[in-house]
Amino acid sequence: MAHETAEDIHAWTKGLKEYYKKEIFSVYNGLKELEPGLIVSSPDASIYTVIDVRNVVKPGFDATEFVLYCAGEGSANINGVETTLLVAPMTGFYDIEAGEENPGSTQFRVSFVETPDKLAQIPELFVKLLR
Repeated sequence: MAHETAEDIHAWTKGLKEYYKKEIFSVYNGLKELEPGLIVSSPDASIYTVIDVRNVVKPGFDATEFVLYCAGEGSANINGVETTLLVAPMTGFYDIEAGEENPGSTQFRVSFVETPDKLAQIPELFVKLLR
């Protein structure tokens, strides 16, 4: 990169931003369409989004338990293939006092590190696994 012009670097980063913006909004819109009660962040400077399920789950829901379920036994049929989704619980993101409710207990981080075809599966897959 040391040999690239500032204009070339700017054009490259602009292209990346446009690519990820398209993917992020596709996942956002798909999640909101399939489960309107989800709270989904619309990040401006990251390649991940946060999904909060507090409006659609029962009291006592635990994001970490859901992640372990998905990683261990949870799957959904997507286009004829049993598939799961690995997301990160947000419980460790917050610095809370002992005894306080952790807002991360209903929140997940989803990174946009897959191919567009796989990213397009996130809304259906997440909602099926959650249900």
